[in-house]
Amino acid sequence: MPDDDRELMLAASTGSREAFESLVDRWQGRLVGFFLRQGGDRELAEDCTQEVFVRLYRARDRYTPDARFATFLFTIARNHWIDVARARQVRPDLQPTGSSDDEGEDPLNRLPSQEVPPPAQAVLADDLTRLRAALTRLPETLREVVQLGVIEALPDAEVSAILSIPVGTVKSRVHAAVQTLRSLLHEGGAP
Repeated sequence: MPDDDRELMLAASTGSREAFESLVDRWQGRLVGFFLRQGGDRELAEDCTQEVFVRLYRARDRYTPDARFATFLFTIARNHWIDVARARQVRPDLQPTGSSDDEGEDPLNRLPSQEVPPPAQAVLADDLTRLRAALTRLPETLREVVQLGVIEALPDAEVSAILSIPVGTVKSRVHAAVQTLRSLLHEGGAP
């Protein structure tokens, strides 16, 4: 079985159920985290994730490997979130009612690899809570670039393709988001 996401998607497009299941296993946690950070609760995030995989499956014959698989997947996810927000009138600046603390695939939960003493773990957990709260206060245009470019670590060119904005705009929005987050975290008492 192929290891690369592009190869798996190509195999899925020719009918390989195992390849598609591998993609679901690899990306499910990250998508749930993506939707939680968009402002959904856990149930909504899981429903959105499931719908994205349905849409991905339906679009499998249109996939071409000229871009990274993540770009294709997060474009579908972003477009689905826009549909959900419109249909349910979900305001993306609301604090999520669910928590992504128990989602092991959420990049915000990744701790340093060395052993972290319990007092430092408590500080890290508090910092993550403040960071998540600050992220929900960002304007949607800034939150999107942070989600995709910083948290999901997609290259600027891919973020540009997903959001349909120039690469320069991606860079300026990341810069503005970092400045805004610093201000919001400083407001909350963080150094």
